[in-house]
Amino acid sequence: MTVIWMLLLSLWQDQPVPRIRSGVEVVAVDVQVVDKEGYPFARLGPKDFEVTIDGHQRRVLSVDIVRHVGPQTTRTASTGGSEDPAAAEVVPTGRMFVVAVDEHSFNAVGAKAAVEAVRRFVESLRPDDLVGLYVYPTGGIHVDLTSRHAAVLEKLESITGLAETPRSEFNLSLTEVNDITSGDGVALARVVARECRRGDSGCSKRVAAEATTIAGFYEIQVAQSIAGLRVLFRGLAPIRQRKTVVLVSGGLVAGDRVGGRPDLNQETLQVGRDAAAANVNLFVLHMDSSFMDAFSRGAAVPTSLMGDSSMAARGLEMIAGAAGGSVVRVEAGTPDAAFERLARETSVYYLLAVEVTDAERDGKIHPIRVRVKQRGAVVRSRANVVIPK
Repeated sequence: MTVIWMLLLSLWQDQPVPRIRSGVEVVAVDVQVVDKEGYPFARLGPKDFEVTIDGHQRRVLSVDIVRHVGPQTTRTASTGGSEDPAAAEVVPTGRMFVVAVDEHSFNAVGAKAAVEAVRRFVESLRPDDLVGLYVYPTGGIHVDLTSRHAAVLEKLESITGLAETPRSEFNLSLTEVNDITSGDGVALARVVARECRRGDSGCSKRVAAEATTIAGFYEIQVAQSIAGLRVLFRGLAPIRQRKTVVLVSGGLVAGDRVGGRPDLNQETLQVGRDAAAANVNLFVLHMDSSFMDAFSRGAAVPTSLMGDSSMAARGLEMIAGAAGGSVVRVEAGTPDAAFERLARETSVYYLLAVEVTDAERDGKIHPIRVRVKQRGAVVRSRANVVIPK
């Protein structure tokens, strides 16, 4: 993987980075500001932003506006903004996208749908946009960031979907596994009453043991996905230029009960922190086929289906939340609308020059929060910033 990121860095070094007023007393922060439909607020100045570092308000000295104008951007929100004359227009060289596909979260049918969706997205990009492909957790399928979009389209054909489901003698659902491993006796008794023959005194222990085994199976799956994503985000961290990671997944399981398994919630949150530290603009597309899969099997739909779907979504939501990103969940049909939203959201962003104090120039990580004064605005920016000594 080291070679991949060396190539990424070489590509970055050839790309001009938008200029921003800077010096030892300021730090540069890039920010997206969109409405609830993903249309950018495109007329904001320094007075429209409120920034805090370590909980203390800091002055925004200047704002540069970076606009990417393309056919996929049909309109721009005209609301608000001071049109501050100090705000400078920056001519960008193109956006940077890395499409990360969780191959182990899709079966063959789901993988095909994901591939077709990504294909249409890549075909819609501007010629000057850079795009890369990273199929995790193995990383065996990848394309380094390139303006040759055809190279990514070609590699997409190699994605097949490798999802597996654990064997279950007792037809345990994810929700039931989480409940039973948390020590919920009522949930265990309900499964025993449904699955065990009358008089089978050892059945209850076998159900509990199977719940533990299934939990371990999913924890291994989640750990593999987490490891693959951490490699990606750490590899992108040295690239200063703004980059968007489009994470395409069928789900990442996370339990919601204290003591219940599978439980890699802290590790999942750390992935989001890694993305934030790498200054990644994270866009998560959750292609949830759980309902369609359940009805297509022809058997009775389990009563815990909604809970199972929520558990599969929860891990992705945790990563996006920790990274300051967003999740779009697609349950049926094609995700084209989600990719269209992504194109809108990335068509405009801001570079802020934020004043810092002497005490903050310590080379350490500081929590940062950016707000805007416009009603209905959604702000996407990094959660932490490293201020050089």
